Amino acid sequence: MASTDQPRRAKPTPAAVVSGPASITPLFPLLLLETMRDMDLPEEVLEDEDVSISLPRRLGLSDVIGGQIRRLQGEVRAKRPQSPAYVADLIRLVIRRPDAQRIFEEAGRRVARHFWERRAGTTRRLVRILPGPFARVAANRALRRMFQQLVGDRDFSVRRWPADLRISRSLSVEADPGGAACAIYAGAFGELLHSYTGREYRIRHHECLAHGGAACRWTVEVMS
Repeated sequence: MASTDQPRRAKPTPAAVVSGPASITPLFPLLLLETMRDMDLPEEVLEDEDVSISLPRRLGLSDVIGGQIRRLQGEVRAKRPQSPAYVADLIRLVIRRPDAQRIFEEAGRRVARHFWERRAGTTRRLVRILPGPFARVAANRALRRMFQQLVGDRDFSVRRWPADLRISRSLSVEADPGGAACAIYAGAFGELLHSYTGREYRIRHHECLAHGGAACRWTVEVMS
Protein backbone atom coordinates (compact mmCIF):
# COMPACT_ATOMS: atom_id res chain seq x y z
CA MET A 1 0.00 0.00 0.00
CA ALA A 2 1.54 3.29 -1.07
CA SER A 3 0.92 6.74 0.34
CA THR A 4 2.42 10.18 0.07
CA ASP A 5 2.81 12.99 2.54
CA GLN A 6 3.23 15.56 -0.23
CA PRO A 7 0.28 17.55 -1.67
CA ARG A 8 0.00 17.57 -5.44
CA ARG A 9 0.91 20.78 -7.22
CA ALA A 10 -1.99 22.65 -8.74
CA LYS A 11 0.04 23.62 -11.81
CA PRO A 12 2.90 21.17 -12.44
CA THR A 13 5.87 22.38 -14.41
CA PRO A 14 6.40 21.06 -17.95
CA ALA A 15 8.02 17.65 -18.31
CA ALA A 16 11.79 17.72 -18.58
CA VAL A 17 13.65 16.67 -21.71
CA VAL A 18 14.75 13.13 -20.88
CA SER A 19 18.10 11.85 -22.08
CA GLY A 20 20.62 9.20 -21.18
CA PRO A 21 21.96 5.88 -22.44
CA ALA A 22 19.78 2.81 -22.94
CA SER A 23 20.05 1.43 -19.41
CA ILE A 24 16.53 0.50 -18.22
CA THR A 25 15.30 -3.08 -18.23
CA PRO A 26 12.74 -3.67 -21.02
CA LEU A 27 10.64 -5.44 -18.40
CA PHE A 28 9.63 -2.03 -16.99
CA PRO A 29 7.90 -0.67 -20.14
CA LEU A 30 6.57 -4.12 -21.06
CA LEU A 31 4.78 -4.62 -17.75
CA LEU A 32 3.56 -1.02 -17.77
CA LEU A 33 1.82 -1.55 -21.12
CA GLU A 34 0.57 -5.01 -20.17
CA THR A 35 -0.95 -3.58 -16.99
CA MET A 36 -2.73 -0.87 -18.96
CA ARG A 37 -4.00 -3.47 -21.43
CA ASP A 38 -5.22 -5.80 -18.69
CA MET A 39 -7.09 -3.00 -16.93
CA ASP A 40 -8.86 -2.17 -20.19
CA LEU A 41 -10.09 -5.73 -20.77
CA PRO A 42 -13.83 -6.20 -20.17
CA GLU A 43 -14.61 -8.02 -16.93
CA GLU A 44 -17.03 -10.34 -18.72
CA VAL A 45 -17.49 -11.24 -22.37
CA LEU A 46 -20.71 -12.95 -23.40
CA GLU A 47 -20.60 -15.83 -25.86
CA ASP A 48 -20.48 -14.62 -29.49
CA GLU A 49 -20.12 -11.01 -28.31
CA ASP A 50 -18.11 -8.74 -30.63
CA VAL A 51 -16.13 -6.69 -28.13
CA SER A 52 -14.90 -4.32 -30.84
CA ILE A 53 -18.52 -3.24 -31.35
CA SER A 54 -20.04 -3.56 -27.88
CA LEU A 55 -17.16 -2.00 -25.97
CA PRO A 56 -15.63 1.39 -26.77
CA ARG A 57 -12.07 0.82 -27.91
CA ARG A 58 -9.62 1.83 -25.20
CA LEU A 59 -5.98 2.65 -25.69
CA GLY A 60 -4.77 -0.46 -23.89
CA LEU A 61 -6.61 -2.66 -26.39
CA SER A 62 -5.41 -0.80 -29.49
CA ASP A 63 -3.28 -2.35 -32.20
CA VAL A 64 -0.58 0.24 -31.47
CA ILE A 65 -0.21 -0.89 -27.85
CA GLY A 66 -0.41 -4.54 -28.94
CA GLY A 67 2.46 -3.93 -31.36
CA GLN A 68 4.56 -2.25 -28.68
CA ILE A 69 3.92 -5.14 -26.28
CA ARG A 70 5.06 -7.67 -28.87
CA ARG A 71 8.17 -5.62 -29.62
CA LEU A 72 9.04 -5.33 -25.94
CA GLN A 73 8.53 -9.05 -25.41
CA GLY A 74 11.29 -9.54 -27.95
CA GLU A 75 13.44 -6.95 -26.19
CA VAL A 76 13.00 -8.82 -22.90
CA ARG A 77 14.06 -12.09 -24.51
CA ALA A 78 17.12 -10.33 -25.97
CA LYS A 79 17.79 -8.60 -22.61
CA ARG A 80 18.16 -5.32 -24.51
CA PRO A 81 18.05 -2.18 -22.28
CA GLN A 82 15.68 0.63 -23.25
CA SER A 83 16.39 4.35 -23.38
CA PRO A 84 15.02 6.65 -20.65
CA ALA A 85 13.43 8.79 -23.36
CA TYR A 86 11.38 5.86 -24.68
CA VAL A 87 10.23 4.82 -21.20
CA ALA A 88 9.37 8.46 -20.37
CA ASP A 89 7.18 8.65 -23.50
CA LEU A 90 5.21 5.61 -22.32
CA ILE A 91 4.81 7.12 -18.85
CA ARG A 92 3.42 10.30 -20.45
CA LEU A 93 0.98 8.15 -22.40
CA VAL A 94 -0.33 6.58 -19.19
CA ILE A 95 -0.62 9.79 -17.16
CA ARG A 96 -3.39 11.02 -19.48
CA ARG A 97 -5.69 8.45 -17.92
CA PRO A 98 -7.75 8.98 -14.76
CA ASP A 99 -6.56 5.60 -13.41
CA ALA A 100 -2.88 6.37 -14.09
CA GLN A 101 -1.65 6.07 -10.50
CA ARG A 102 -3.35 2.69 -10.11
CA ILE A 103 -1.71 1.46 -13.31
CA PHE A 104 1.71 2.68 -12.22
CA GLU A 105 1.50 1.06 -8.80
CA GLU A 106 0.28 -2.28 -10.18
CA ALA A 107 3.00 -2.25 -12.88
CA GLY A 108 5.60 -1.74 -10.14
CA ARG A 109 4.20 -4.70 -8.21
CA ARG A 110 4.38 -6.86 -11.33
CA VAL A 111 8.02 -5.92 -11.87
CA ALA A 112 8.83 -6.97 -8.29
CA ARG A 113 6.91 -10.24 -8.63
CA HIS A 114 8.87 -11.01 -11.80
CA PHE A 115 12.18 -10.46 -10.00
CA TRP A 116 11.02 -12.63 -7.09
CA GLU A 117 9.80 -15.46 -9.33
CA ARG A 118 13.10 -15.50 -11.22
CA ARG A 119 14.76 -16.75 -8.04
CA ALA A 120 15.12 -20.53 -7.86
CA GLY A 121 12.34 -22.26 -5.96
CA THR A 122 14.75 -23.50 -3.30
CA THR A 123 16.04 -19.96 -2.78
CA ARG A 124 12.50 -18.60 -2.35
CA ARG A 125 11.65 -21.30 0.18
CA LEU A 126 14.86 -20.65 2.11
CA VAL A 127 14.26 -16.90 2.25
CA ARG A 128 10.75 -17.43 3.61
CA ILE A 129 12.03 -19.47 6.61
CA LEU A 130 14.94 -17.17 7.47
CA PRO A 131 14.72 -15.21 10.75
CA GLY A 132 13.44 -11.66 10.22
CA PRO A 133 16.82 -9.85 10.26
CA PHE A 134 18.34 -12.23 7.68
CA ALA A 135 15.27 -12.01 5.43
CA ARG A 136 15.51 -8.21 5.52
CA VAL A 137 19.20 -8.32 4.56
CA ALA A 138 18.32 -10.56 1.59
CA ALA A 139 15.47 -8.18 0.68
CA ASN A 140 17.78 -5.16 0.71
CA ARG A 141 20.22 -6.88 -1.61
CA ALA A 142 17.39 -7.81 -3.96
CA LEU A 143 16.07 -4.23 -3.89
CA ARG A 144 19.47 -2.92 -5.00
CA ARG A 145 19.61 -5.38 -7.89
CA MET A 146 16.07 -4.60 -9.00
CA PHE A 147 16.35 -0.81 -8.82
CA GLN A 148 19.67 -0.89 -10.65
CA GLN A 149 17.67 -2.15 -13.62
CA LEU A 150 14.63 0.03 -13.03
CA VAL A 151 16.35 3.43 -12.73
CA GLY A 152 19.17 2.89 -15.21
CA ASP A 153 21.86 5.56 -15.09
CA ARG A 154 20.18 7.56 -12.31
CA ASP A 155 21.68 7.54 -8.83
CA PHE A 156 19.81 5.67 -6.11
CA SER A 157 20.46 4.16 -2.70
CA VAL A 158 18.71 1.62 -0.46
CA ARG A 159 19.32 1.99 3.26
CA ARG A 160 19.13 -0.94 5.63
CA TRP A 161 16.20 -1.43 7.99
CA PRO A 162 14.00 0.45 8.27
CA ALA A 163 14.26 0.26 4.49
CA ASP A 164 14.65 3.62 2.80
CA LEU A 165 14.83 4.17 -0.97
CA ARG A 166 16.27 7.37 -2.45
CA ILE A 167 16.37 8.20 -6.18
CA SER A 168 18.04 11.28 -7.62
CA ARG A 169 16.81 12.64 -10.98
CA SER A 170 13.85 10.30 -10.86
CA LEU A 171 12.68 9.36 -14.36
CA SER A 172 9.11 9.22 -13.07
CA VAL A 173 9.22 12.94 -12.20
CA GLU A 174 11.07 13.94 -15.37
CA ALA A 175 8.28 12.29 -17.36
CA ASP A 176 5.44 13.32 -15.03
CA PRO A 177 6.04 16.54 -13.07
CA GLY A 178 2.81 15.92 -11.15
CA GLY A 179 4.43 12.97 -9.37
CA ALA A 180 1.80 10.26 -10.01
CA ALA A 181 4.28 8.06 -11.87
CA CYS A 182 6.37 7.72 -8.70
CA ALA A 183 3.84 5.01 -7.75
CA ILE A 184 5.82 2.66 -10.04
CA TYR A 185 8.73 2.66 -7.62
CA ALA A 186 6.49 2.53 -4.53
CA GLY A 187 4.69 -0.52 -5.90
CA ALA A 188 7.92 -2.34 -6.71
CA PHE A 189 9.49 -1.40 -3.35
CA GLY A 190 6.62 -2.69 -1.23
CA GLU A 191 5.96 -5.83 -3.26
CA LEU A 192 9.56 -7.07 -3.21
CA LEU A 193 9.82 -6.48 0.55
CA HIS A 194 6.60 -8.45 0.99
CA SER A 195 7.92 -11.30 -1.16
CA TYR A 196 11.08 -11.62 0.92
CA THR A 197 9.67 -11.11 4.40
CA GLY A 198 6.02 -12.18 4.14
CA ARG A 199 4.93 -8.91 5.78
CA GLU A 200 2.67 -6.17 4.45
CA TYR A 201 4.05 -2.64 4.34
CA ARG A 202 2.76 0.89 3.90
CA ILE A 203 5.13 2.76 1.59
CA ARG A 204 5.45 6.44 2.46
CA HIS A 205 6.68 8.75 -0.29
CA HIS A 206 7.61 11.50 2.13
CA GLU A 207 9.96 13.46 -0.15
CA CYS A 208 9.45 14.03 -3.88
CA LEU A 209 11.25 15.98 -6.57
CA ALA A 210 7.83 16.91 -7.94
CA HIS A 211 7.08 18.83 -4.74
CA GLY A 212 10.39 20.57 -4.13
CA GLY A 213 12.33 17.74 -2.50
CA ALA A 214 16.05 17.21 -3.05
CA ALA A 215 15.29 13.66 -4.23
CA CYS A 216 12.47 11.14 -4.27
CA ARG A 217 12.46 9.11 -1.03
CA TRP A 218 10.33 6.26 0.23
CA THR A 219 10.28 4.59 3.66
CA VAL A 220 8.32 1.61 4.96
CA GLU A 221 5.95 1.04 7.84
CA VAL A 222 5.00 -2.50 8.84
CA MET A 223 1.25 -3.17 8.58
CA SER A 224 1.16 -6.84 9.54
